[in-house]
Amino acid sequence: MWKVFALLVHILMLGYISMIYFQSTVLNGMHPQETHRALGLEPPADRLVVFITDGFRAESFFRNNCSALPRLRNILLNDGLAGVAHTCAPTQSRPGHIAIFGGFNEDPAAAMTNFQKNPAVFDTVFNRTESTWGWGGRPVITIFNDLVSKNGPIHFEMYTLDEEMGIYGADNWVFNKVRQFLSSNVNVQMVKEKTPSMFLIYLGDLDLAGHSAKPNTEDYLKILNNTQAGIEEMYDLFERTFKDKRTAYLMTSDHGMTDSGKSASTFDAASSYLSDGQTGSLGAHGSGSQLEIEVPFLLWGAGVKREAPNAGNFFKVGENGEQRPLHELDQVQMAPLMSALIGLPPPMNNMAILPLGYINISAKHEAQALHLNAMQLLAQVDRIQQVHHRDRITDWLPVFEKLDKRRLEIYKRQFDHLMKLNRALEAMQSSQEMIRLSLQCLDHYRNYYRIPLYVACIAMYLGWFYYLVSMQARASGDRRHDWISIPIITLFLLEVVLAVLLYLHKVPCCTSFYLLVPLPVWILAFRERGLDSNWMEAPLMQLAWIVCTAIWLISTTHFHELVTFGYVVVVCVNNWRAFTRPTLKFALWIVLVAVLAGFSLVRPNLGYHSKCLLFISMMLTVLRPLVLGESHAWRVWISNSAALLLGGYAVQRILCDKPLSQWLHGVAWIYLVFAIVSIPYSNAKTPRKRVQLIFFNLSTIYTLMCLSYESIFIQVLVTEFLIGIEVREESKVPKEEEDDSEGDEADKPAKALTSVQQLLSCYRYALLIIFYTYFSIIGTGNLPQINSFDPDAARVFVRELSPALIAPLIVLKLFIPNVIVMSSMYAFCVKARLSVRGIFICLFLISDAMCLYFFFFVRNSGSWSGVRASLSNLLIVHGLPILLIAFSWVPKHFLSAIPMTMLPMLRWKSDVQLSQPGQSQA
Repeated sequence: MWKVFALLVHILMLGYISMIYFQSTVLNGMHPQETHRALGLEPPADRLVVFITDGFRAESFFRNNCSALPRLRNILLNDGLAGVAHTCAPTQSRPGHIAIFGGFNEDPAAAMTNFQKNPAVFDTVFNRTESTWGWGGRPVITIFNDLVSKNGPIHFEMYTLDEEMGIYGADNWVFNKVRQFLSSNVNVQMVKEKTPSMFLIYLGDLDLAGHSAKPNTEDYLKILNNTQAGIEEMYDLFERTFKDKRTAYLMTSDHGMTDSGKSASTFDAASSYLSDGQTGSLGAHGSGSQLEIEVPFLLWGAGVKREAPNAGNFFKVGENGEQRPLHELDQVQMAPLMSALIGLPPPMNNMAILPLGYINISAKHEAQALHLNAMQLLAQVDRIQQVHHRDRITDWLPVFEKLDKRRLEIYKRQFDHLMKLNRALEAMQSSQEMIRLSLQCLDHYRNYYRIPLYVACIAMYLGWFYYLVSMQARASGDRRHDWISIPIITLFLLEVVLAVLLYLHKVPCCTSFYLLVPLPVWILAFRERGLDSNWMEAPLMQLAWIVCTAIWLISTTHFHELVTFGYVVVVCVNNWRAFTRPTLKFALWIVLVAVLAGFSLVRPNLGYHSKCLLFISMMLTVLRPLVLGESHAWRVWISNSAALLLGGYAVQRILCDKPLSQWLHGVAWIYLVFAIVSIPYSNAKTPRKRVQLIFFNLSTIYTLMCLSYESIFIQVLVTEFLIGIEVREESKVPKEEEDDSEGDEADKPAKALTSVQQLLSCYRYALLIIFYTYFSIIGTGNLPQINSFDPDAARVFVRELSPALIAPLIVLKLFIPNVIVMSSMYAFCVKARLSVRGIFICLFLISDAMCLYFFFFVRNSGSWSGVRASLSNLLIVHGLPILLIAFSWVPKHFLSAIPMTMLPMLRWKSDVQLSQPGQSQA
């Protein structure tokens, strides 16, 4: 029962993470504001052409007096406004395009899908136009292609990698499509009739060149030259086609690019563009370095003012170094700026402020455009307040007092009054103040339930801890509290009162559920406590075990070497008696520990995909039991040897880019099932032989899923553990009794233990399991993060990339060492075998203490790698005890199936007496 409760608690924890960090902030249900024409204002442009140069950073744009852009020099000097747009991490294509055309930074909910899917429907500049045409790559175009436009049609054409475009042919494909479109008189006439209209011209070659070559290298500059020449040609083509001078143009980028693939050092925004850039290795993006978050923008054409406000910075153009002002914008400000250029209101989900002074319009017109920006944000405020102010007891709960309906009416009257008096500048100041308050109000209500949910999550976990320590302290014969008791009745009444309050406040159902969860957890915790036992056994000692171990393991996320150090300390302390009685076997064990520690410290230098090391590990898998003199049935030798030969053949074909036939994958799956199922029904007559069979079969399966030296490391690690058990047991036997002791330790009954001794034993074994788990993961080249595991591990079993099959195989690979270690514990360590529940309770206490720490450091914005790393840290420690419990039945089944029913180990339970029967095997 307690295992089911543990699973439910950990599922609820995932729900808290989703509710607190990854709820969608995109609001729906608003109505768009009026257009400029509806207000009697003629917009400065009818058409807008947007060139998105993917991965083009500001440093490359302004480097060496903009020498890389000779075809755009005339626009820079005479027609356009140029500057730097500041993006936000993660610096990827999807968040960048949503910021440019939606006016808001990527929704936190998108982090759960690696920023690849739309978590909610949102509004964009495209949806407000009468017609939109676009050409580009599928990953970018599909961001907007699924959004429904209520004003006019959205026409997008996408290229895929299947088309014959060449390595850097994407930009030419797009340019050809634009030429074909504008060469049709029907298309041109349709554009003229449907105003305002937009054109999206996505150019992806620069991003590809930045990844395959270094930015600012000769190869990169060749691609850049082709791109900027194409932009100039498209500009001339649009101007020849539409001769009314009513077309505006914007060239910008979704994100930048580093040189070295790491975070670049900071540099001055104005002066750095005048000096030579530094080159490193391959370009990369996704984080928040200055090279990644600073992108160029060039705005020119109809309605663009030649002189706009700037911070006093300048950049140089041409051989003579003519100075031009360097403007700065936030990337999200481009959405309201583009909308104002063609006479549209900002997108309904826009969170940016319209930059003033960039559009060549009157002050009155600009004030109206800014007013539309304020009203668009106030519509979001009204919508979010409808959700939070629909209750009957609002006065009991905090509200954003600075902005209410009265303040809104005052603003509207004040704006109309100022506009009638032709005081446009004061009207704009009033709108800016209202925009500032609106943004504060939206931020207030988006985090409205965050603190209550934080408190609820902590309360639930504390209740879960209390449940565990109560179950740990209660002897099996001690009665639990009845349901009818003062603490339980009090908690039940509090739950009823809280539920009524949440109903009256009309809190969303999902939020109400998670706010109500902690009290039932505490009810079950009080119910679990024994009537005659303490609430916690040895509290100070347990607190020291939990806190010290959790701090140590948390530190390993920053210093991975601490896992190696912790492993050495744990195994040496576990076998401390052996140091007082050194033997040849003890020396061998010390050598293995030293080899494993050194091996794990230098693992990055050993290579990752290494065919040579992989084939050596395959030979070691067969030679190890031969050298150690293990006796297995002939079918075991034949099946495992044949499986390794098959695996070696499959790997060789894969490395030679040759396809694997379906029957070969089928044979691999047949062996996998046979190797696991045959273990409990083998003819092994002793626990030692059964463990040897488990080790042989599972290490063969593990080797088939390896890419390099992992199997070597794991086999040495398990061998060290087995020898360590022998060394520990031999150190307990007096020398005069050594000759008389025969058989395995598994044949000896355990001595009676006090409650504190048994508790110490449980923590010791839990610590061994945790450190061997972490050490097996890190020692094989994988960091304890979800995104560090290579899907190629399943290449022998899976023909195509299938997450549904690959994920279980990777989990199996990770936990094979644990299954072997736990099987050895159950077979050779009586106290471990008879204290399974106590061990897992200790393991839950340690892991969940770490989980509670990582819960407060989850990131839902910023660097993509940082978001994934924070989630991985939490999910690894969160899922570790659940997966260990899920796999804990496997060793029991391996050691106690039909052929094992006559083993003496099954009679030990009746011979062992413990002072705390509640700690015996569940």
